[in-house]
Amino acid sequence: MLKKGWILLLLLLGLPVQAVPTDDIANILREQEAAWNRGDLDAYMQGYWQSDKMRFVSGNKFRYGWSETLAAYKKNYPDKATLGQLKFTIEETKMLSNYAAIVVGRWQLTRVKDKPNGVFTLLVEKIDDKWVITHDHSSD
Repeated sequence: MLKKGWILLLLLLGLPVQAVPTDDIANILREQEAAWNRGDLDAYMQGYWQSDKMRFVSGNKFRYGWSETLAAYKKNYPDKATLGQLKFTIEETKMLSNYAAIVVGRWQLTRVKDKPNGVFTLLVEKIDDKWVITHDHSSD
């Protein structure tokens, strides 16, 4: 309640209200979820750092690079049926600094024939004034 009171006071005084980093980070996952559910993997990947140093770990494999990760998604999820409907649940976001956070959560796909699910740990960093996922470790 105290936090809402301060925000209201700042708004009444006409002072800018900064978004809380955890809200900005949660928005990345909401935007990714929406893009996936539209079948737009290119938009989904906008949440990731567009760098060859971006790392994705899953299924006993290490994948490096934004382009390679996008290509793998397109290969493994070639159509709407395999994409299904994605749901992310954030369990915790821990700020490590003003420029880095760890996000731990769950993912679930709902498809006609199955409902694969698992967990993820993300390193999210603020690079060039934008929060992006620089490391993604997802598992079943």
